Amino acid sequence: MTSMAASHGRSDGDLRAALDVALEARGVIGDLKAQLRAEAFLALNDETIPRPPACRENLILNELIREYLDFNRYDYTSSVLQAESGQSNDRIHRSVLCKEVGYPEPSPDLNSAAGENKPVVPLLYSILAALQRGREDQARDAECHSRRLRESETLSQQASTGAAELEPVVISKSLHH
Repeated sequence: MTSMAASHGRSDGDLRAALDVALEARGVIGDLKAQLRAEAFLALNDETIPRPPACRENLILNELIREYLDFNRYDYTSSVLQAESGQSNDRIHRSVLCKEVGYPEPSPDLNSAAGENKPVVPLLYSILAALQRGREDQARDAECHSRRLRESETLSQQASTGAAELEPVVISKSLHH
């Protein structure tokens, strides 16, 4: 490598630095670090310590998280979650997940390959969006309720202070017509 570096007018240090920058820019360094951490975890994972049996809620939550991790290409994190949780390689079907969390199934991605029913986004994104919309709706409802309450209080105050003065005017106007 030294002779090749010398022939191109660069030192070994320059080449290493350029290689580091190129690999980092392509995401290779991050992937290698993640893969190394995942492999280290799997090698150190003590299978002799019994895990509590997975309850239904944990299975559903783990599957929602796996779907999110896989969508975002966090492959090594997903493999560690699967190994650590002891969850099967088999996936829980999306329609089952939707039913379990009480959420309507979002429409499938139209760009998926033929025969695939791959979702546009993970269900967690859809649930988050619904919760955010719900919070916005609640804030709007609270503001509307507060405005109605203020209007009601204002009308009550006006009625208690000026009702006696308003009634004769209304009656006298109606008598003149």
